[in-house]
Amino acid sequence: MIRGLVLAFAAVLALAAPAAAQGQGQGQPPHLTLTLSPHATGGADSYLGVRMVLEHPGFKAGEGLVHLPLTLVGIPTARYDGEALTARDAEGPIPLSQSEEPPTPQGVYRRWSVGRATVGDVIISFHAPPRHITAATNNGPLFDLREEARAFLGAGVGFMATPVRPGPWRVHLSWELPPGSVGVWSLGEGIVDTVAPSEVLAFSYYAAGPLKRYPAAAGGHFSFYWASDPPFDPADLGQRVRALYDYMANFFDDKASSYRVFARGNPYLGTGGTSLAHSFMFGYHAPSKPTADSLQLLVAHEMAHTWPAMQGEHGDTAWYSEGTAEYYSLALYWRAGAIPLEKVIKTLNERADAYYSNPYRGLTNPQVAEKFWSDPVAQTVPYGRGWLYLVQTDTEIRQASKGAHSLDDVVKELRRRQVVGKPYGIAQWLELVSGEIGPAKAKAGYDHMVSGGLLTPLDAAFAPCLSVEPHPAKPFELGFARRSLNDDRVVRDLVSGSAAEKAGVRDGDVIVEVSDVNKVRADETLPIVLTLRRDGSQQTVSYLPRGAAIGGYRWVRNTKAPDSVCRF
Repeated sequence: MIRGLVLAFAAVLALAAPAAAQGQGQGQPPHLTLTLSPHATGGADSYLGVRMVLEHPGFKAGEGLVHLPLTLVGIPTARYDGEALTARDAEGPIPLSQSEEPPTPQGVYRRWSVGRATVGDVIISFHAPPRHITAATNNGPLFDLREEARAFLGAGVGFMATPVRPGPWRVHLSWELPPGSVGVWSLGEGIVDTVAPSEVLAFSYYAAGPLKRYPAAAGGHFSFYWASDPPFDPADLGQRVRALYDYMANFFDDKASSYRVFARGNPYLGTGGTSLAHSFMFGYHAPSKPTADSLQLLVAHEMAHTWPAMQGEHGDTAWYSEGTAEYYSLALYWRAGAIPLEKVIKTLNERADAYYSNPYRGLTNPQVAEKFWSDPVAQTVPYGRGWLYLVQTDTEIRQASKGAHSLDDVVKELRRRQVVGKPYGIAQWLELVSGEIGPAKAKAGYDHMVSGGLLTPLDAAFAPCLSVEPHPAKPFELGFARRSLNDDRVVRDLVSGSAAEKAGVRDGDVIVEVSDVNKVRADETLPIVLTLRRDGSQQTVSYLPRGAAIGGYRWVRNTKAPDSVCRF
């Protein structure tokens, strides 16, 4: 990701359920039969065939049939231009018209509408091509469908046109597979029967081909899938992730669900992951030689998205979805006894440095939301802001209750309300925090965070194990628009007087090669190195993308306190 850039689709996770568990005491939802047929050749003619049958939908002329984003947060989809998507019913082919739905901050959806009333079942067919990627492809959320080692891996929202009607549907998913292949959905391997809304069909993962898995035997509540042999030991990582999943699921009182993890390689620098329904996928850059140790906090973050969720617009609630994922990925790893104290402290300080050095730290939540999908640095604001606000809230709750309560009590109660169908939004968060520390303090702390106020760790945070001390941070300043590092790789909006300009970067330069921006941003001593092409010639420039030092904080070990008092 962009180190863990994740969309807050955690609310989707509670929407799917076994078919036998729904529809009781009310009319049964209509059937949706989905058949997926992989045709992987390794060439331009590869595709994943999709056949969707809707049971007697009775569409009226002009009614919306299916829709698919043209791009989602900058990630291109299959689109299905022209007549690439077709539909038919008992009377034959159905004429379809295309239109664009009102734009959202995440992207624009294309809608296919029927040109006449439908009769009987409606059959929708299309071939999903895998996305072509290169070393210059911009790292981002794992939504696109890709082919790797004659296998397909991707999210439904990147290739599957899903019903405009929200559902729920009685979904029957099956696969037409070549010998030696398996088909996997976020909700199960092979044939799957479940009740789910249209949103789950979009925001879930699909993989098919000669996949490898951990554990080697199919079945069980946890599986990890990959196509190419990675540089890390997948069995070792799989074992760690399964143990952490079991611990997290028990913590969040979720002992019945299953979980699937998917991995795929990237030809470009960076790692990242995206959490969707009962699953997540992560990408890795093989030449960078990631290890199970280096990946464990990434996968912990993605997995933690499975449970805490908050109702509301993404821009208003990203602090919670990303903040709780940051908080519990580390806290539960520690409580499970799977990470040493030294790494906990190192991670705390890396997260604090990332927050204090973020150039967008002082923006309000709405202002951050406006930049969220155009600048990966802005995307990380909710991570640090949400995490540090939750650390402060936990400290205040522990102080007010004299150690009897903690953040855990509030987060778990909010999730309990989600599970039973009660509201679980910002108002409920404030209600629960007010009950612990008082309404005035709860409201003041929340308003300060939302407005972009500087968050300072309380002295009691993680005490007596750790102590807080000042630690200046230098804001990351690339010197030109971050979007310049996207697919077209052209420098735009060069900042006058910036280190980039002083090093010789100019507007219109073509970026031939760039060092790993995520690594540079994580270490304020590292320079960024650019190979630029201008007027037919190339040159290499290097500069330190940092501004003047500003105030920040970090934690240090209190050597007088034993490890037994360390709690996170």
